Amino acid sequence: MSFSVSVDTTKLNEIIAKLPGNRDKIIRATAVHILGQARMRTPVGKPKTDGRGHLRDNSNVNMEYGGYAIVEYYPEYAPYVELGTWKMAARPYLKPAVEAETDLLTKRIKEELITK
Repeated sequence: MSFSVSVDTTKLNEIIAKLPGNRDKIIRATAVHILGQARMRTPVGKPKTDGRGHLRDNSNVNMEYGGYAIVEYYPEYAPYVELGTWKMAARPYLKPAVEAETDLLTKRIKEELITK
């Protein structure tokens, strides 16, 4: 089981298809930046429970599907850390990284697609 976030860019893809530039390059850059930000925010547990960064280190950007990227965390406990449980408070790392990227994505689209 893995935990991931994906964004449906269907409408955006229709707009981008009409513009010059490299959509996949922008999407990949955005996803890589989100992953970097999420890794900085990922809680690192005690050596016995998390192996000092197991959650952080078992994440990647998946670009297998055309038009969108998936920022993915592979450990099965990833959603429990992000969302919390009835016994444990949420310790979000992925959602804040996505939210922080919003303005940068808009800037990339304007600079690399619209103005070229």
